Amino acid sequence: MEKKAKNNFIFVYMNILSSLYHFDEKKLKNLLKRIFRGENWLKIFLDDSHHGFTHGNQVRLSCLKLIENLTLKEKKKLQEEGKKICAVNSHQYAIVAIEIAAIFHDCGRFNETGQVIAEEQKYHHILSAKRAEIFCANVGLNIIIPNVKEAILCHDFQNKRLTPELTSPKSIIGKIVQSSDQMGWFHPNSIARTLAFNKALGSPFYNPQIPLKERLIWAPGVKEARDSLTVMLGQLFGPTKIERFGIEFARKKIEIYKVGLENNIIKMAEEYKVKKEVEILIENFRKRKKR
Repeated sequence: MEKKAKNNFIFVYMNILSSLYHFDEKKLKNLLKRIFRGENWLKIFLDDSHHGFTHGNQVRLSCLKLIENLTLKEKKKLQEEGKKICAVNSHQYAIVAIEIAAIFHDCGRFNETGQVIAEEQKYHHILSAKRAEIFCANVGLNIIIPNVKEAILCHDFQNKRLTPELTSPKSIIGKIVQSSDQMGWFHPNSIARTLAFNKALGSPFYNPQIPLKERLIWAPGVKEARDSLTVMLGQLFGPTKIERFGIEFARKKIEIYKVGLENNIIKMAEEYKVKKEVEILIENFRKRKKR
């Protein structure tokens, strides 16, 4: 009877959030509105362009793309984790856990009033995980809560220096979500999102008062950047090891992204009439990287 109930839950849920590019955005948004009725953060999350629902869905689609390109070893691990969740519909449970984690991973950047406060950002993963847990419980998917929470709590890990309070995910489910989200830092079009988010925090594109050393040692898990450019350079020259990108396909993809990302940073610098300054900074970062 218990297995039948679980199967019914997954069947109902898959109608709401069906995998592999058959996503019904309207139904999921309506479900979110019912579960989190009257909560101020949700409206902002649904409308936001940098860390809201749109971004969560982009990460979800990226996760599905990674799943299609897993190595045989990675596929086997995903199958094993699915079976640990439930012997029946194991693959579906694993995929749904990944999709929910992807949608919710950054929702904690918006506090209960819907504001984005700089001092609260380093703890956003905790609030995101709590909201995802509430969602899962309301749709009868308690069985995947541990998997969803681990994926969300670890999604922002880069390395021990840059994100000292976080840990790298141990599960393949967590690695898929983390790799998909972190790939976004290297995507050539990511700078528009970076600019918008830092603008919301009150930071300009370029602050000439920031010394080179501060830019070089900036760590997202320790301190907020004083301009968008610091974040963009952190993106371009950020760590790319397995602890941040646990999926092989993701590690290959970001190497392709880097060329376009650097070109787009320079184009944006030209728009702000600081192209020369930014090119010098990029060269300094490149020299530091070679040491």
